[in-house]
Amino acid sequence: MDESELPADVLIIGGGPAGSNAAWELGKAHYRVTLFVGDKPVSSPGSEVGESSLPAVLKNRELFNLFQQETSKTLPVTVERKRITEVRRLPNGLFEAEDAGGNVWPGRLLILADGAEEVMPDIAGYQTCWQQQRILMHPSEGKHGRVPVAVLAVGDLAELTMALHAVWQIRQYASAVRVYTHGDPELAQELLSRVSPDAAITIESAYIQEIQPDADSPHGVTVQLDGGKSEKALLYHRRAAQLKGNDPFARQLRLELTESGAIRISARVPYMTSMDGVYAGGDCASLGQRTLLKALAMGEGVAAAVAARLERGRWKNLAYEEESCP
Repeated sequence: MDESELPADVLIIGGGPAGSNAAWELGKAHYRVTLFVGDKPVSSPGSEVGESSLPAVLKNRELFNLFQQETSKTLPVTVERKRITEVRRLPNGLFEAEDAGGNVWPGRLLILADGAEEVMPDIAGYQTCWQQQRILMHPSEGKHGRVPVAVLAVGDLAELTMALHAVWQIRQYASAVRVYTHGDPELAQELLSRVSPDAAITIESAYIQEIQPDADSPHGVTVQLDGGKSEKALLYHRRAAQLKGNDPFARQLRLELTESGAIRISARVPYMTSMDGVYAGGDCASLGQRTLLKALAMGEGVAAAVAARLERGRWKNLAYEEESCP
């Protein structure tokens, strides 16, 4: 049989840092990999993350795409610019990935690395301020000056532990911190009970009517609260995330999810999901900690786990063939 007609050793859905790194590592080990990068250009998040220690190939979109192309040229990796819409496990144990046009690719193992999508808070003006880069993503960004620094405790930061972690991080760089719980009095009370009166941390539980760009600052915002109160601040927030699409692959395969909605991976079998033969890495398996370095590390880790699984299969087949020989 022509090798091109055989199932791939691994199907990888997602051409971001985790998926591409997994494909690279598996390709170097001479496994046949099909990497699905979607039908849109893949952008590298390196410039957004701003991590100076990263290789240049991961900071530049053109270089990142070139990296994917070279991977497919020099290694047994096929890069498909197709958007997979459905995945399934066959009765014989193989997996199939299907695109919107009905094209099907079979594979022995499946890696889900299609990332996550962020959820915009339902607050008037938030999206405009986000697009203008007025919402801080990193606690140490810039010089705060005299403008108060505030934490928007919604989404990921609506959880007490996450909110406290963000508040104390920011407090290292600011003389005072304000926390907006956006109409969540229980969270406000829990925060108050864990913050000392002399910590220069204030809690505001009123609903936010609107967030507007501050005309006097290129980075600040004006927070309009219920009751007509208006406050200027440098606002820090980390948006919540969810699995991509209206019908995520985790739902199609009935995979177990964590409380945060990420794909649950096993502690006993690294990167294995609740379905045998299905692995996950990157943001889709780590919604709460979405960083480029972690995605790269998970890509390398899931590749090692999958390679070990494939090697076990090879040795079992070899042992069976030797026992069958007269």
